[in-house]
Amino acid sequence: MPVRECAMMPVGGRASASACVLNGKGYVFGGRDADGICYKDLWQYDPATDSWTSKGTMPGRARVNACMIAYQGCLYVGLGFAGGGAYNDDKYLRDWWRWNPATDKWDTLARYPDIATIAAVPYIVGDRIYAIYGASDCFTRALTWYDVAGDSWYREEDNHFRALSGFKGAGAKVLDRYYYGLGYNSVNQNQWYRVDLLNDKWTKCTSLPGKGRTFSAYCASNRYIYVFGGRYFGGDMTGGEVFADIMRYDPEADSWARGGAMPCGSAENQIAFSIGDKVYFGMGEDKNGNIIQHLYCIDE
Repeated sequence: MPVRECAMMPVGGRASASACVLNGKGYVFGGRDADGICYKDLWQYDPATDSWTSKGTMPGRARVNACMIAYQGCLYVGLGFAGGGAYNDDKYLRDWWRWNPATDKWDTLARYPDIATIAAVPYIVGDRIYAIYGASDCFTRALTWYDVAGDSWYREEDNHFRALSGFKGAGAKVLDRYYYGLGYNSVNQNQWYRVDLLNDKWTKCTSLPGKGRTFSAYCASNRYIYVFGGRYFGGDMTGGEVFADIMRYDPEADSWARGGAMPCGSAENQIAFSIGDKVYFGMGEDKNGNIIQHLYCIDE
């Protein structure tokens, strides 16, 4: 799988940032540096010029592992963790914002109804924005969704047919199908589901081969879902490691394939997004906690 290097974000790399695509451009928000300092800045990546542009900062608090997705010409951004140590409810951020690129205006919206706000996986389903399987000092598998027109959040309690709760799983939409899996909850999970969110129907698919993982970057192209790196939690006796591989899921064949190794080597807490037939990934941190600055592209 050929991989090429792209321009780096001018302020250097970030770990645990968030990314999505709006109007043919990539956006990266927040994250932290090697000193653990959190940010709330927004950057735009233009694939046509291979260049970055600062889009200012969100009015809210700096954070990592925010939830961000594009809908109807705007970015919806929020949730996440303010850093500085767990087990403090004030650190689990429940604010929710809309940024309009035409006016460069940030609007504050209804607050998230839970403190399970770390790394919630976002999906657009009709006129709803789902933010599912976030975490706090515990895990949840409640389904939480935002009604855009009504500026209201709704929470659907546990359904035992859903995927196991977990921390920093992965999920994406491809070929009009929604998928979710992976993550960590006392064990490293490699489960993978096709999900009908409106009807709360979960269908088991082929699991990710080998060990389960968390802290992976993920995104969908027009044909596949990609999973980049991530961590298998464990000590020296149980094979704990940070992965360097690129895994690709084919929804038509319900199968996984290894797409080679990332040029940066082992990495976790990266970002990923796709624009057309190009898949971008990078930043994050290596197994020693060193921040990675590079951004890479796969041309499908």
